[in-house]
Amino acid sequence: MRPISLRVRAAAIAAVVALPLAGLLAAAPAQAADAPVITVDTTSFPAGEWGAGFHIAGTGFVGTGDVTVSVGVSLGPSSGETLYEVTVTPDAAGAIDAQVVPTRDAPVTSESDYPRVSVGARQQLDGTEWLVSNAVALTITESDVPEPTVSLAQVVSPDQLAAGLTANFAGFRADEPVYYGFQLLRDGEPVGDFAGLQETVADAAGAGTVTVTIPGAQVGDVLAYYFSGDVTGRFIEGEAPVVAAPVVPAGESTTSATSGPALAETGVELGAGFAALALLVLGAGALIVTRRVRAAQR
Repeated sequence: MRPISLRVRAAAIAAVVALPLAGLLAAAPAQAADAPVITVDTTSFPAGEWGAGFHIAGTGFVGTGDVTVSVGVSLGPSSGETLYEVTVTPDAAGAIDAQVVPTRDAPVTSESDYPRVSVGARQQLDGTEWLVSNAVALTITESDVPEPTVSLAQVVSPDQLAAGLTANFAGFRADEPVYYGFQLLRDGEPVGDFAGLQETVADAAGAGTVTVTIPGAQVGDVLAYYFSGDVTGRFIEGEAPVVAAPVVPAGESTTSATSGPALAETGVELGAGFAALALLVLGAGALIVTRRVRAAQR
């Protein structure tokens, strides 16, 4: 996947949530002597497999007002994104003790560079003052959890797009809501309507099928698309060229012309035009983030 679109998406999420934790995970300042202190019992997880999660204990908070426990990722020295949040209630002495099981996937971490993943806790005292704990680093290792994939089950021609394009996706969590969108690009610029933000639900295997109608395509256009898991945050994006439909001689079956070779996307290198789709997704980012936060708090 082309880094520019990922940077745009991460910036949109951070802007919508207005993360108090952003930057803390990247370069936390020295802690004040009276700042809260947290410990985490398990600090290493395979990517996409949180299992039973981790136990967090902390002291130094006040006995009134919830404490927000966050799992966040730092993509660089001055950027941060919240992957998961949950609120816990401290006891009268200002201590917290909870089991936390994140739902959203974390990226594989680097020992010497970014990304980095950390756990932190914060408590708002008033409109401007916060108690912020230390950050505990997590190690996220490679795993066998499959990357999401998308295949376009029909030839990507103007006629097929106008009649209805079927896309098959896989690699999400069972019964996970999945958002998706499609956009025609012409000379790198979006044309026509943005077919998104749409929502479907993966089946018990984390897979599913969607059909979209996209009129107005021309040979030479590019069809850009994305699929994003609401719970795990798994994300895949890709592009497919719009080509002329093959000519089928009279008397021959049209099966091959309508189904065509599947175009599997497993982390493709994208054309420069995909940044345009990423910018269009920004307007829909608030809805995605809001639902993720709600899911995290359930």
